[in-house]
Amino acid sequence: MKKILSLAAVASLTLAANAEKSPYQGKNYADWGKLKLVGNQLSDRDGNPVQLKGWSTYSLHFGEVQGCLGEGQWKLMQQYGANVVRLAMYVDAPNSYLDNEAMYKEFIKTCIEETSNLNMYCIVDWHILEQGNGSGDPNDYINESKDFFGEISYYCADNGYDHVLYEICNEPICGWTQIKSYAEDVIPVITTNQPDAIVIVGTDQWCQKIMEPVTNPISSDYKKNVMYSFHYYACTHKYLLGEFRKAQNYLPVFVSEWSAVNFSGEGPFCRTNSDELIADCDYKEAAPQVVSWCVWNWGKKDDASSFFTGSCNAGYESKFEDRDESTTYGHYIMDLFSPMGCCTPPPCCAPWVNMNKIPTKVSSLWHWDYYDMGGEAETYHDANSDAWVKDSTGNVIDYSRDGEEVDVLSLARAMQWLDKPCPWSTVEDNRVVDFDSTISTNWKDENGNPTYKSLNAGRNYSGSYGSNRPDDGVDLNVASCMGTAFEYSGYNSLYKVEENEWINYTVNVAKAGYYKISGIVSAEYKAPLKNGEISIKSDYGNHLRDTSALNDDDVITSFGFPRTTVCDDPTVPDSAYWDCWTRSDAISGDHKEVLCKFEKAGEQRLTIEFLGDASGVGPLIFEWYADLDPNEFIVCGDCGGDYPGAVDDIETTKFSINPNPTSGEFSISLADNVEAMVDVVNTSGQVVVSQNVKGTATINKSLASGIYTVIVKFDGAVRTQKLVVK
Repeated sequence: MKKILSLAAVASLTLAANAEKSPYQGKNYADWGKLKLVGNQLSDRDGNPVQLKGWSTYSLHFGEVQGCLGEGQWKLMQQYGANVVRLAMYVDAPNSYLDNEAMYKEFIKTCIEETSNLNMYCIVDWHILEQGNGSGDPNDYINESKDFFGEISYYCADNGYDHVLYEICNEPICGWTQIKSYAEDVIPVITTNQPDAIVIVGTDQWCQKIMEPVTNPISSDYKKNVMYSFHYYACTHKYLLGEFRKAQNYLPVFVSEWSAVNFSGEGPFCRTNSDELIADCDYKEAAPQVVSWCVWNWGKKDDASSFFTGSCNAGYESKFEDRDESTTYGHYIMDLFSPMGCCTPPPCCAPWVNMNKIPTKVSSLWHWDYYDMGGEAETYHDANSDAWVKDSTGNVIDYSRDGEEVDVLSLARAMQWLDKPCPWSTVEDNRVVDFDSTISTNWKDENGNPTYKSLNAGRNYSGSYGSNRPDDGVDLNVASCMGTAFEYSGYNSLYKVEENEWINYTVNVAKAGYYKISGIVSAEYKAPLKNGEISIKSDYGNHLRDTSALNDDDVITSFGFPRTTVCDDPTVPDSAYWDCWTRSDAISGDHKEVLCKFEKAGEQRLTIEFLGDASGVGPLIFEWYADLDPNEFIVCGDCGGDYPGAVDDIETTKFSINPNPTSGEFSISLADNVEAMVDVVNTSGQVVVSQNVKGTATINKSLASGIYTVIVKFDGAVRTQKLVVK
């Protein structure tokens, strides 16, 4: 039964984070045996979670990896703490697989035998890259792929090698539909020989678009086989961690390639961003899944991402230093394999928590990049009626907004201009500077060259200077916070935000109460709305409050900041006004102070909605203001026991849903003909139905298939049930 707790009781229920030794450290095939998927979790023979950690070789054909391969090298990896080897093999580069198929097949078989001797797991990789003559489409060499994986999986089955995982397309860029088609053709070749084999499938845009398979997964025929690959280069891809965390709720994920540097393999060494990825993979009680990873690369190339320099022998580990010149790349990577997974020598690294904390003793800065998921209240851009012009059959025939350049690939696909699967474009400073000649368009510039127009939004899938991908929601950008006490402290700002976009966050609140909101804001912020562009909501409703009406949730419903018009930092040129930052208190109309009310302590979920363009708003700051009234009652849900002040729910808040599951309309029936507010919330936190109900009412709303939460609010109490729509 739900409980209603006094706020004094709730305030005592705080969460403590304790560092733990990973239960997966020092384990290998001898401990775990043949791996399998249990739900989304990679697991051992008995169904217990596992975490593979190891290195990916530099591609087998490169000179910089020669001398870094073979059983002696795998044993050195193992001594450092690795339990998996990833054999990176380019397919169509000069001197790679297609130039000598027989040699590479035999070499892979030898590596499989060697790793088996050491009780290490082995990932056999098929590297598809858009470079040289490569298009980035694995279908270009699908017959060669089937031949290779068919022979290798047969060899493994014939010799009883079940420690091998198959990565069938590394870093494709031809669209998820093309990748999925390829995978569903290749996977049966492997499973014919090894029915329970683990197969890692690369995702689009160099294994960055990890969320696409959530709504369009590989055929369920291979659900026990398929994992999805996510790649991360710390200096470039921090923006993608929110999607990675969200994907863990829906997909079995494997980080088959990551590095602490730039996606090009060059520096700098971004240690903090790397810590965040490892925290998202590592063991923690609240994690959706424990994620395995392979660091790039075990090789001796003279670049920042290579673990060795000059020779792949102990003592030649990379001396490339981080920005603070306090840790070398080689030392940092070795620390990740240490028993505690932390820094040596002491002091040990504190465990990274990818969650915004709301403390009471010090002010807390908001990390925008800690989001759980984002989107729009209506839908994503490409379904908005004012974005695309469509014909009667729904085909996109034009774009209805003017003035902005686009990632050519996305727009070309939407308008069905493709003459081959994988065109490409070059975008610099968010403008198209080169484009594939296979894309045709009627839009021309004054010189007769093709032009492309699109909307402002989308994640930077190729980093700060890469191509903006439209149709994906809120953009973030690095916030230098120059001129404030938080210069270059690793924070982000809102970059491109449109009306009705939203982001969900999980926060850890130290103490229930009121917190004053301020923030670091750049001169780019235009402050267009009278009462501000940002709202903060949750299942408790509006969190914003005025200092003169602490319990009234109608006085302030959105906030913004005073516009910054003068840059006091002499080091910032006039042309870089966007890099002029000021700390300001939040305002809302005539209200010069804005508070955020947290009804309870501990972990909870918030939705931040945007009513307009909030570009230029950097990290928010939450400062303790005041306690809540200890005599006020709130709903605790499942508190896990009886606490002082707890009372049973009011019986009249009970309700039923019929039918459930439903394929269409459904009815809500309340006890004793009471009146209540009913909200239906989807898995992204959006309220898709809100209706007053008295007694019994039918809700006839077209809902997409999925799981929803029905929330009934009555006289200060709240009850919830799950609703399944088929």
